[in-house]
Amino acid sequence: MPGYAVKPLIIGIAVVIWLKFLLPATGWMFYELHHATGIDWLYWGYSVFRGGGYFFSTWAYQTIVCLIVGLLTFLLLARRGKRRQLTEA
Repeated sequence: MPGYAVKPLIIGIAVVIWLKFLLPATGWMFYELHHATGIDWLYWGYSVFRGGGYFFSTWAYQTIVCLIVGLLTFLLLARRGKRRQLTEA
């Protein structure tokens, strides 16, 4: 694998893991920040991520969508890295 594609691969895998398993946990992070700081708009972040995480986890196409988004993330970042490598050479 070319050197410009390693970092995009890791980021793509991280996006898949975040979408599949950590979306509701992101909501809880907003919830805790809201209570720690008292900033009201953080509670809206909690509501969005918590609701989105619940409905996304019950969706039948969740796994395939996670894989597609991770693949697109990898491809876009790898393309950008390849273009950057070509312009520097």
